[in-house]
Amino acid sequence: MNKRAFALLLCLLLIVFGTYFVFRFRGFVIGPQITILEPEEGALLASPRVTVRGTGKDAARLELDGRPIYVDESGAFEEALLLAPGLNIIELKAEGRFGRTLREQKMVMVRQSE
Repeated sequence: MNKRAFALLLCLLLIVFGTYFVFRFRGFVIGPQITILEPEEGALLASPRVTVRGTGKDAARLELDGRPIYVDESGAFEEALLLAPGLNIIELKAEGRFGRTLREQKMVMVRQSE
């Protein structure tokens, strides 16, 4: 095998290994990703019952207001909450497999019943 073919083969192997390494360890580098889709920030709710919808990726553990929640195969979740009248802060916390923690908060207002 000549030197040029050996160098080409070595470069291809390095590219394949590098791509595999980046794909396998992106969770370590990036950490978990979370999003609260509903309710929107600053929403004024007529009812204290609200459904929180969102997504979570690369998270070993998800908590919504301190309670563990679970995602489906696509990474989506849907949880019902009972809020107090007035200002409420909804907090979603994700812990990654490698120890990284991420929080997202939404403030919503529940209208006082008359």
